[in-house]
Amino acid sequence: MISVTFDSNVWESVVDDTKRGASPVYQKIYDLINNNEIVPYFFEGIVSLETIPKQDRKAHIRGFKATISIQVGDEEPNVTVGTPPPELSDYLKINIPKALKIGFKFIRTPRIGSHGIDASADCAAKDINYPLKERLARTFEVARYIESLGAGKGKLDTNIEENAGYGMVEKTTNDTNLTNKKFAKDIAEWVDGDAIAAHYGYGIDYFCTNDKASGAGVNSIFSATNLTKVSQKYEIKVVSPEELLNLKLPRA
Repeated sequence: MISVTFDSNVWESVVDDTKRGASPVYQKIYDLINNNEIVPYFFEGIVSLETIPKQDRKAHIRGFKATISIQVGDEEPNVTVGTPPPELSDYLKINIPKALKIGFKFIRTPRIGSHGIDASADCAAKDINYPLKERLARTFEVARYIESLGAGKGKLDTNIEENAGYGMVEKTTNDTNLTNKKFAKDIAEWVDGDAIAAHYGYGIDYFCTNDKASGAGVNSIFSATNLTKVSQKYEIKVVSPEELLNLKLPRA
């Protein structure tokens, strides 16, 4: 049995009946999951930042307010409700339940003040390989390294670093440089970087993606250069769906 984090460009093709039928590769992966030979995971970013429509991502970050809860002693907590989480797309509303039904769990990179899966939810991955404190330390060590390469969240940080303000919300509010399209692409890169970081934090065996060194920009975590650096430094195993099958189904 192996554990695998699936990128969106793979898990959707495994779970979605119409996409799975288009290729025997995804059907075989689906069967391996159902036979408990693969323990599947996906990243919480698909239901938070990534599900925000691209044209709305900049406005969402600009207007983001965190939910704050203050409790004194045994008193009822005083909760100030912030920005609600983004609504799932119709596609995700259909296919995430299918993924959860066959055993997918969400892995997390908890950012202060951001949306995310409740750690206590049944759909959240448990800390099996490392205790919480160590898992978070591992996650953010890799996240910071990815950002130092100008990838992951570091790409957006670089593009708005000269804006007046101290946090992402304030800098986004003051930004006049990034178009909605460019900002949306940087958000997607942020999600990709945090997905790799979470994958390492939880100690999952393989990260399966179709983006591996294919058509990625030089500042992407999936560019050949950046992916090689991160993979070698932290021994992260990134494979394509075909390579994953070769691990589980060696040729005679």
